[in-house]
Amino acid sequence: MNELKHTRCYLIGHMQYINGRGWRDKVKEELTETGITFFDPYHKPFIHDIPEDEGSREEMLHWMDTEQYDLVAQRMRSVRSYDLRLCDVCDFFIANINPTVASWGSAEEITTVIRQKKPVFLVIDDPKGKKACPLWMLGVLPHKYIYNNIDEAIKVAKEDKGD
Repeated sequence: MNELKHTRCYLIGHMQYINGRGWRDKVKEELTETGITFFDPYHKPFIHDIPEDEGSREEMLHWMDTEQYDLVAQRMRSVRSYDLRLCDVCDFFIANINPTVASWGSAEEITTVIRQKKPVFLVIDDPKGKKACPLWMLGVLPHKYIYNNIDEAIKVAKEDKGD
């Protein structure tokens, strides 16, 4: 029996400056058989959801270009609220970060979930893998929870440890 069966996993990672769909889709596909429920910010589980897809991002970039900052702030307050709620209700998370690209939402979400003492799979999306991990993160969580690539994290999540 897999210890992760019937758990809820939040998939944290870049969305604004890097497309974050590919790795999320791969995780969900590869771990389908585990019985894990995935919370993907591209497909939030809420009844009243604020879209956070490419179309909504284009709209917000237009608002930024036309200095309609209040509209951006209003939407992003809702997005932030929903995403932090996913941090609260998940049982563990898989985060995929590129250490050379800013991801402000991911940083807050990772910090939130770590403070809640939830299990972590932190993937460093860089050719150097774990060796490129932000130094700060090594002071935040044990390095055994930091992975060189998404395949390595998936392999560990698939391991059957409940027997």
